[in-house]
Amino acid sequence: MIKVAIVEDEPFIRKGLLLTVPWENYDCIVVGEAKNGVEGKAIIEELQPDISIVDVRMPKMDGITMIRELSKKVDCQYIILSGYSEFEYAKQALKLGVKDYLLKPVDDDELLKSISSIAEYIREKKRTQRINERYNQFDGSKIRFFEEHFIEKELTGKQQYVREAVEYIMKNYSKDINIKDAADYLAISEGYLSRLFKKEVGYTFIEYLTNYRIKKSIELLKDHKVKIYEVAYLVGFNDSAYFSTIFKKYVGISPIDFKDNI
Repeated sequence: MIKVAIVEDEPFIRKGLLLTVPWENYDCIVVGEAKNGVEGKAIIEELQPDISIVDVRMPKMDGITMIRELSKKVDCQYIILSGYSEFEYAKQALKLGVKDYLLKPVDDDELLKSISSIAEYIREKKRTQRINERYNQFDGSKIRFFEEHFIEKELTGKQQYVREAVEYIMKNYSKDINIKDAADYLAISEGYLSRLFKKEVGYTFIEYLTNYRIKKSIELLKDHKVKIYEVAYLVGFNDSAYFSTIFKKYVGISPIDFKDNI
């Protein structure tokens, strides 16, 4: 829910805003009210509302001063109400980043339009913040530390099998493959390849294959024209839901969040 505070010295207007605005329609809830700037500053600082509707002319502290003193303490969007049409008030409000400036008597449709617009802005802002927080997890995600196995040109014996197994993955990752397929291709036992691969590469065959697929999917997701189910198919996942689960496990965020915010 989007939290709202009302700071207005006229009781009739304050209660009218509290009781007549259909707050639930905008996913909002009024968490506090105050009758002057000093009280308003205290409740806004304590409750950290997302939106505050503030009168300009109030006892003890005016709305502009209150907003100025809160500007570095609270991340809040303000709607200013004023019975005065002086340009100076509007100019000061704009400098403080106030979202809207409405003159009394406030037109109901104008107020609702303002609340709706600011609520949508806050929802999008919060969504972006959540995504960015998850996106930042990419720095510590499993795929962040995945390094492709360096393939030397001159190899003999056991290392040659590992080289060919890695090349097999690089050429066939988009297909439904497993370690048995690679072992059959190399004409060696599955168990022998499994032990050798883990020893030389540091990953099991399936771990390396999955990391490689996810790394390739990250490259594909940078193209906004490619659908997520198409990316899943292109990197060897027949089930896009399963792909999304594995992607989030390795990257820290879902493919759609990654795609939308890359």
